[in-house]
Amino acid sequence: MASPLAFLTDFDGVWTNPWRELQAVHTTVRDELARLSGVTPEALQGAYDGFRAAVLATPDQHGWKIDGRLSSYVDEDYFAVPTSIGQYIDTAPCQASGSLKEAVLRDFGSVLEFLDYCYHDTCARFRVAVEHDLTEGAERVLQWLCSNDVHVVFATNAPAEKIVGWFAHHGFSVADAASTEPGAVPLRVYGRAGKQWLGDTHQVMDFGGREVHVDRPQYRKIIEREKPDLVVGDVLSLDLALPLAMRAAGHPAAPRGIGIMHLPHTPDWVLESVGPRAQDIDFVVPHVTALPRLINRLRESAQ
Repeated sequence: MASPLAFLTDFDGVWTNPWRELQAVHTTVRDELARLSGVTPEALQGAYDGFRAAVLATPDQHGWKIDGRLSSYVDEDYFAVPTSIGQYIDTAPCQASGSLKEAVLRDFGSVLEFLDYCYHDTCARFRVAVEHDLTEGAERVLQWLCSNDVHVVFATNAPAEKIVGWFAHHGFSVADAASTEPGAVPLRVYGRAGKQWLGDTHQVMDFGGREVHVDRPQYRKIIEREKPDLVVGDVLSLDLALPLAMRAAGHPAAPRGIGIMHLPHTPDWVLESVGPRAQDIDFVVPHVTALPRLINRLRESAQ
């Protein structure tokens, strides 16, 4: 009997529609900036929209920055947009951003500390306020996977309780991956997976003209432990760059199949990274409901 197919997947952006939560983060950042500077949120909206336009106009310079290096780019990772707006304020390139930076530093040790507060507070409140924000058809796909001998492991930077709670709403039990052996149960999750953390080597690969860091030691440990047949994510840098680099290097734990979720904001440089080589993305996944077809193709190709 063939072994179960091991599927390693991101959560937000693959199994969820993240727009409501993202907009909640934007609202918190804007409202907190307004409160700290003593104006109404409506009065600040124009400046906030201007900051957002500025960072999106230079996406190769903005994103999720870790110790001075971009771990993901703002145009591929829309949850990095509020962070990038914070970076813009921190550099204070204009009078409005300079005034806001002064207001933030009166109450917080740094702009980064302010952003962490906004993110954590908003996301915690969002998880309390909504039963789940799974994309349409997600529960049917997960049931199909469980019924067709696919073991699913979520590797997400979100807290594990988000995945556990939202799928529990549909009757699924998701175990903690760190405390269970690979293959022990059909559904497992690595929460706070640390896919953003970069190693010391500064190793990069070129994807569509962007240099992406591929030395991600915490994520590597997960891949080496799980040995997935398939990896799918929505952010090339965070989810796919490392498994692509491992496959190109012939690493025995690297996946056979690698897919990118095609979301409305997915940039051209990511789609240009789809191709036939080991370092190329194999599949463009239009929606989570396409996963059964993709998995059947992967199984057929292995026969």
